[in-house]
Amino acid sequence: MLEIERISERDLPELAALFRELSGREQSLEKMKISFSNIEKNEEYIVLGAKIGGRLAGSVMGIVCHDLVDDCRPFMVIENVIVAEEFRRAGVGRALMKCIEDICIERDCCYSMLVSGSQRTDAHRFYESIGYGHDVVRGFKKFF
Repeated sequence: MLEIERISERDLPELAALFRELSGREQSLEKMKISFSNIEKNEEYIVLGAKIGGRLAGSVMGIVCHDLVDDCRPFMVIENVIVAEEFRRAGVGRALMKCIEDICIERDCCYSMLVSGSQRTDAHRFYESIGYGHDVVRGFKKFF
């Protein structure tokens, strides 16, 4: 049975494995614990995990950003969307995105946005299937 709940510190080792699958790089559990401690204290950050049989099958993070234009309604940035390869095409990603979007609506966000690496074509098809348009904007990132 699929359950979605907020990530807790005890989930971090499994989350590190998911992020290794996402990025292809080893994750520092110690650094994750420090960052998670800060994230957990900030109500604008929502980190959700999808569990199947007690195992972490996927995760998503939403960050509510306050705005100053138009009606000053916030928007949500969605990051770190990952479903373990063995659980893909089982509705995990769709359930995670529905849950984070429901929170977006509860928080009166006017939109949500995400970026996805150009090589992640399967992810792009998934995002399009749940209503995200790839041709609406062009994303830019600058790494430091």
